[in-house]
Amino acid sequence: MVTSIAAESAFAVLGVDVEVHGEEHLWAHRPCIFALNHQSKFDMFAMMYLVRRDFTGVAKAEARKVPGFGKFMEMAEVAFLDRSDSAKAIGALKPAVDRLKKGLSLCIAPEGTRSWTPKVGKFKKGAFHMAMQAGVPVVPVVIRNAGEIMGRNDQTMRAGTVQVAVLPPIDVSMWKLDQLDTHIAAVRQQYIDTLDNWPENLP
Repeated sequence: MVTSIAAESAFAVLGVDVEVHGEEHLWAHRPCIFALNHQSKFDMFAMMYLVRRDFTGVAKAEARKVPGFGKFMEMAEVAFLDRSDSAKAIGALKPAVDRLKKGLSLCIAPEGTRSWTPKVGKFKKGAFHMAMQAGVPVVPVVIRNAGEIMGRNDQTMRAGTVQVAVLPPIDVSMWKLDQLDTHIAAVRQQYIDTLDNWPENLP
């Protein structure tokens, strides 16, 4: 509640409008993983505005130690993931999987970091492993124009309109690990196709 009201109030003051296509997919398939393309710090505020309730995020384990902000993330039930041991990477996803099984949705950027350009970066596997382990769908959230509102390293927002397309959920229940790369590449292609054909050919 706090995050959604904060985002909505900030957008109203700063003159930021959010235009959403496929808004019904934000509500019909929870809990789920909301997977967003990541270009700007603004993306976090956009997800707060869009998802509104019963959700959290993931963060690296070290973020728990950040004064003030770490405690806020604990209160928000953020799943802290220990990425120090790559051999145990899948097991390290357990805190996030537990959140999903509890009924909370997760907002995750499969690219892992902010892109320098609007081009969609390579997707990491973690978000999809989480969905498979928890038995929940992945809902793609394609964000357009975020960099114009708040650049990759900007500390302030500018007035404008950000466009968001929420695509139909992706059922991962039948996915096999040996086909994961192929499945993830197909999901990433949906983002590319949506950005290239906005908004005429949206599902």
